[in-house]
Amino acid sequence: MISEAIERLADRVLAYEETDLTALLNHFKTRMEQFEPTPEWERAVIAYFLINGVRVKNALKHGKTHRRERSSEIRPALRLVK
Repeated sequence: MISEAIERLADRVLAYEETDLTALLNHFKTRMEQFEPTPEWERAVIAYFLINGVRVKNALKHGKTHRRERSSEIRPALRLVK
């Protein structure tokens, strides 16, 4: 049940454009850095890491895709076998 709720939350976050989320990143970072043991501070921390998680996911996805494209363009290294 909890895993399903978290997956629904992930789906909702992924529905937003990365550029829109990135624009909010500094806002939540600033709120997170101003520590106050309040529910608002806790939400800011979670929001910051959700947004950063989307950025990491996209960087990983881009890296894997780019590496796959690059490896298909490069000829395999051949070596002389005697």
